[in-house]
Amino acid sequence: MSSPRKMSRIGQLVEHFSQLIDQTKLAQGARLPSIRSAAKEFKVSTFSVVQAYDRLVALGYVEVRRGHGFFVAQTSPRIEQQRSAAPLKDVYWLLDDGFNPDEEALQPGSGGVPEAWLDEPGLRLAMRSLGRGTGLIAEYGKSHGVLALRQWLQRHLGERGVPAQCEHIVLTHGASQALNMVINTLLQPGDCVLVDDPGYINLLANLRDQKVKIIGVPWTPQGPDVVKLDELLAVHSPKAFFTNPWLQNPTGASYSPAVTHRVLQLADAHDCWIVEIDVHGQLAETHQPPLAALDNLQRVIYIGSVSKDMAPSLRVGFVTAEPVVAEALLHYKMTTGLYSSQVCEQLALQMLTDGTHRKRCQKLRDRLLQAQVFARQQLLQIGWQCWAPIAPAPYLWIRSGQEGFDPVALTRAGLKQNILLSPGCIFRPDLEASPWLRFNAALGEDPAVWRFLADSQKHMRQ
Repeated sequence: MSSPRKMSRIGQLVEHFSQLIDQTKLAQGARLPSIRSAAKEFKVSTFSVVQAYDRLVALGYVEVRRGHGFFVAQTSPRIEQQRSAAPLKDVYWLLDDGFNPDEEALQPGSGGVPEAWLDEPGLRLAMRSLGRGTGLIAEYGKSHGVLALRQWLQRHLGERGVPAQCEHIVLTHGASQALNMVINTLLQPGDCVLVDDPGYINLLANLRDQKVKIIGVPWTPQGPDVVKLDELLAVHSPKAFFTNPWLQNPTGASYSPAVTHRVLQLADAHDCWIVEIDVHGQLAETHQPPLAALDNLQRVIYIGSVSKDMAPSLRVGFVTAEPVVAEALLHYKMTTGLYSSQVCEQLALQMLTDGTHRKRCQKLRDRLLQAQVFARQQLLQIGWQCWAPIAPAPYLWIRSGQEGFDPVALTRAGLKQNILLSPGCIFRPDLEASPWLRFNAALGEDPAVWRFLADSQKHMRQ
């Protein structure tokens, strides 16, 4: 059996300061050590301190005062209620373990695919080809991003019915930067937004950092509950609905045609932006057009990824929208980061135009479907449930049929055996309790994972 996992350095810092605050050894309004002094005192990087302080802010322990540092917050009754209802500090440690795993850990809660499934040879070939070329690659490049890649995206999106113009496509450092650009361009602190519930972790964290009011729209296996969506739009008048319609993270579900049309109708009726997050668009079924296609990019802002299913290390994403919004997004990109990586964009373009891209995507689809079939068979044998229909996605949303099942307790038990799971609560807007887990079928083939899940009740009692 693997040795017990140690808490990450970031988790240790969060635990240290949260305990001091809980025990009133740090009073309300007290200033935390500066980032540099804390890094020196605890012998960690300044990056680790920043990450720990950001988590303390998200947990409600700490507040930021611009230009002055981090201070112990005036704790609200809502935060107190959340702390008593769920072990939030533990949840954030679990999340940290998911993003910073040991090399030997089994990772069925992860969001990626196995390294062997990615096109490492294709990336190396693209690097050699780029090295032999004569074009300039050492300069900053263009603010929009590499023109030829944007032209490829215009054609690709056009095939899916999205009328994106090359000059209105902005390349980004992954879809995460595109999300950040949209959030900071569109929203102000205090604005209200709707999100998928459960939904995308990075999006939720980004929205919390912006101090906006986040309201979850319950999901069904066919997409958001449109009756509830109508009610929430009427009551809260949100500025935007952030949604991941295709092969959704964490459930793997996709919008049905009826839900697609109803969501667009409601957004129009209530004058609400839709931010469509479509990072697995190249794996989704081609007969179902994106929201941006049906809307003609009128009130839909469309975010995608070029590299996620090809070579994630390239970190190439994009965003497109109607002209005024696209120009505002470009301005934010320029003022906060100047340019995205021309080298990564050129490498992505090489891989997209080497003649193997469609075959590469089909191979990945087939592998994901095979992995889902295997995982579903295993889950059926141990009495677990799957939430959504089979799809070419890494994710399954699963739960045990056993009474009193606690995904957070099971995740803690998994850490002791170097098995990383993702409890459903971390995908919810306020980290509310959930009986579900995200399970990555592509990373769940090891027999040790299935033995652990089969004995879940025993592990939770240990």
